[in-house]
Amino acid sequence: MKLRPAHLATTVALSFALAAPATAQTAPQRASAFSAEGLIGGITRLMVSYGRMVADLRYGALAVDGPRGTLVMRDLEIAGIGKYETCRVLLDRLQVSGLSLWAQEEAATRLDLSGLDIATQCFGMNGAMIAAVIDDDMIRLDTVALDARQSAGSGALAMDVEAIAPGLARIEGSADFDYVTMFIPEFFERITEGNSDPADFSDETAPEMADGPPEMGVRGTLRAAHLSLEDLGGWEKLRPILPPEATSPEGLQALVTAEPGTPQQAFQQAVADALKAFVAEPGRLTAEIRPATPVAFESSDWTGPEEALTLFAPVFTNALPTPPLALVANPDDASDPRALGLALAEGKGLPRNPRRAIELLTPLQKEGEVALALAGLKAASDPRAAYAHAMTAAGQGVEGAMAELDRIEARLKTDQLIAAQPGVTTALPDAAFGSVVSLRDAALAQEQGDGTPRSYALALRLAGSAAAAGDGPSQSLLARLEGRFAGDPAWEELRAAAADQALADWRGMGLAARFSGE
Repeated sequence: MKLRPAHLATTVALSFALAAPATAQTAPQRASAFSAEGLIGGITRLMVSYGRMVADLRYGALAVDGPRGTLVMRDLEIAGIGKYETCRVLLDRLQVSGLSLWAQEEAATRLDLSGLDIATQCFGMNGAMIAAVIDDDMIRLDTVALDARQSAGSGALAMDVEAIAPGLARIEGSADFDYVTMFIPEFFERITEGNSDPADFSDETAPEMADGPPEMGVRGTLRAAHLSLEDLGGWEKLRPILPPEATSPEGLQALVTAEPGTPQQAFQQAVADALKAFVAEPGRLTAEIRPATPVAFESSDWTGPEEALTLFAPVFTNALPTPPLALVANPDDASDPRALGLALAEGKGLPRNPRRAIELLTPLQKEGEVALALAGLKAASDPRAAYAHAMTAAGQGVEGAMAELDRIEARLKTDQLIAAQPGVTTALPDAAFGSVVSLRDAALAQEQGDGTPRSYALALRLAGSAAAAGDGPSQSLLARLEGRFAGDPAWEELRAAAADQALADWRGMGLAARFSGE
């Protein structure tokens, strides 16, 4: 297989990185090369080596705190990027927080750039015009920040971005997705075309080389989004070089060219009105999407931007963005303790206050959604109480309760788990003993906490009788639980008690005769 330029560059970078002499380390290593600190630092330095193939790249210091998941690079300088030899980028500090070598279930990552200077020459033919507008040959950004909070399980993603250029503008934006992902609409078609064995793909035979790169798309469900620009003096610098018609009401109205009554015309008119107001009184431009219910989308279905505009219906104003959720005006109004307690528990609509939320929700703890909220509030401080709340929620089939049960179990010892669950002598409905299948179903429900409080004791008791009749899934259930808890004294005691009770059920209910049809 021939090496492409990217392959060759990667090979050279790896060669130089691996060939670096050990004497370059002037201080003893504080962590193993395979620790989080060692791996993150090594990957970063390898990226720097790769970057030096396309530009002059230097930095003053690199510090990695593996246990806390942070990386700080200072005094970064990049010069001669690509064909722009006079292009320079200077950065005082780059900090990444929330780093992890392994994807986490709930991840929060932040990228901070401080003191970013970009030479106007980096923008090619437009560089001279940009320099004239800002009256400087460097664009200064005091702050560039990107926050991302992502759930691996649900695919939810919330992002916030902010950039501040002193004397020019401040830009901020956000996007909140219930679910979002990149995808390739033609993925399966591409695989089945031509050579279907990826190992046999080469530069000459790979379908994407013949047909062009595959189309990428985005799909998901959007809760809310906004983008807002605040003028910090940039408009005063830009306005003198614009033609008069570009800043007149008549000239801005000329931007409206779509057919009257169409979504495109409404969009263009909204933009024109916001621009007119801004020109009359420079301050802020805001575009926001605040749908009553989340909007599902798939970009591969769009033939043009008009469809996206119709779907999301952005609103343009000259004001600050409106909150994406309803706010609670009076946190002392307890006329609806459930709604107020849940808002306090989640921190949505007013500041989060776990102590006050617990006070309001505890009297309502028998309700499934409330019980789940209480479980989340108490999981760290009182996992035993939290586990009981999670079992209440799971017994009522509340979405997310089963996952909360599993998370809290990781915090509890075996004897605490057993004490929190219904005991082995808990009364069971006669229907559970009607057949081997009903015994198995009841045992699995008890193991999972599906529609009933989770109880490993009752799962052992029920599965013991079903397994005695030769039921394979019940035998697997017993082995699965044994694999988790075997060797713990509390488990050994529970297993003995469950075995005694199963034998009592077998004898007292005549299960042998019932199952054999006698």
